[in-house]
Amino acid sequence: MSSLPAFAQATGGQASQDRHSDGDQARTVRIVVFTGQPDIDASPWWPVVLGTRGLEAVLVYRQRPRARRGAAKRFWANVRKHGPLWIPYRLGYAAVAVLRSVRRRPAASRPAAPSPAVPVDLIETDSLAQAESLARVAAWRPDLGLSLGAPILKPAVFTLPPRGTINLHQGKVPDFRGAPPGFWELTTGASEIGATVHWIDAGLDTGRVIAAATAPVYARDSLRDVQARADELGRLVLARALALVAAGPVEGTPQPPGGRTFRFPLLEQRMALATRLAARRLARALGPRALAKTAVSVVLLAVVRPLRDLVRTLRRRHPLRVFNYHRVSCLCRDGMTVSPDRFARQLDYVRRHHDVVSLEEALAIVRSGRRLRRPAALVTFDDGYLSVFEEAWPPMRARALPGCCFVATDLVGTSATLPHDAGSVVAPLLGLMSWAQLRTLLAAGWAVGAHSATHARLSATTGDALVREVDGALVTLRRQLGLEAVTFAYPFGGVDDISGEALERIRSAGYAACFSDVFGEIGPRDELFHLNRIDIGGDHETLAWKRYAHGMNLERWRGRGA
Repeated sequence: MSSLPAFAQATGGQASQDRHSDGDQARTVRIVVFTGQPDIDASPWWPVVLGTRGLEAVLVYRQRPRARRGAAKRFWANVRKHGPLWIPYRLGYAAVAVLRSVRRRPAASRPAAPSPAVPVDLIETDSLAQAESLARVAAWRPDLGLSLGAPILKPAVFTLPPRGTINLHQGKVPDFRGAPPGFWELTTGASEIGATVHWIDAGLDTGRVIAAATAPVYARDSLRDVQARADELGRLVLARALALVAAGPVEGTPQPPGGRTFRFPLLEQRMALATRLAARRLARALGPRALAKTAVSVVLLAVVRPLRDLVRTLRRRHPLRVFNYHRVSCLCRDGMTVSPDRFARQLDYVRRHHDVVSLEEALAIVRSGRRLRRPAALVTFDDGYLSVFEEAWPPMRARALPGCCFVATDLVGTSATLPHDAGSVVAPLLGLMSWAQLRTLLAAGWAVGAHSATHARLSATTGDALVREVDGALVTLRRQLGLEAVTFAYPFGGVDDISGEALERIRSAGYAACFSDVFGEIGPRDELFHLNRIDIGGDHETLAWKRYAHGMNLERWRGRGA
């Protein structure tokens, strides 16, 4: 295990001997994790496991990697299985691994995970079915088994925990049993990727289903995109399944008949998929419109931008840019969603070219008309999606960057679906932050503002309803978070999405400023109730979002769902 300082070989011990006592409702479940992963605590599943309600203790029962002895035999077995191409493939793979290790940056996008709040023990073995090791697991007395990246478990292993053993499978069953996630969905042209938690039985991924979810596969997806989506789905369904199983007996739902079981692909199959995806990307990049956009972007970024910025530096006339996001997620690809990996790259790019400031400092720059020798940037998020807390805050915290979130106050902590998500197949999976999570962001130096009470379109809201949307949101934020100065960002954000009556209501209610979602930079002494933003957080090509980061937009700005 890589990051758990108290990880110890488990042979019993006080924590293991202290069983559930009568009347002790806090200790409800002891989980043994069956795995073959050497760094399970660095996996996306580990925080989910540790967050299980009523968790008493965790035992990681890990199968050691195969010894180096016999590596030559396995190498030639793979040559026979995959063909002569296996030799240059493995050599190339090793060379890439070396280069990545040399070029790897020490700074991580996420802070180190905190130490677990429950006892975590470790037993390592050469085989999970080894009798002596299984006896040690039995002596630890687990309630529930959980298979995460484990080899196929034998009945003696998965039946050992009294409640049984569940498995996280990154695929939709019964259509895509087996492994690996994403590969066979892309190879067969599937329209969706799934994740399933099921009870383990004698078959391979055939057990009764406890929780499952699916998300689309998009035409522009790479294998990495689909696998990242499967990871995110996996976290969601694992959390749901563990909550259900920890709460009491769960039988699960039988899988429908049929389906197909896939095995790890041959090298020839991997190369075929990689070639097809590369050809698809190349065709998109070589289209006339794409080539024209690329050429213009290169000129703007490499020639026009440096000259413009030099003049601005000499005149101390750099702008404030407010970058807006909505969701940081792999579940969908649209104008409101950016993947966690791309979000981290954007943060690094923005702070390389800007001084990233807090909301308070950004408003002070506008009020004072301060002249800037370097662009300033404020990072904001609309709607209050849970992914802001789970996916955006960690990399921002690791980089010591402040943020600001605008929330529809009546929807905080609810399971509501926002209007612009009504037609999305993943809408039930998106989630909104709670008041407790918003308080955590506030304590970390973030700002929280209003996005109306119910995410209403203010251009169509009048009278008492308008007062409830504007004044009601302010009252709620002050009551829930103890805020004094509060800023407003109106929903949907386009020029036609707010009326003069609504803007006057925002002023008279006592808000400090108002943001739109209209593309534009902010100059000295701009009107505080007509502040533009740059919506960088969508499914944009790299050159496009880099242009946006410098305030350059080739397309006419159109109001997009906020």
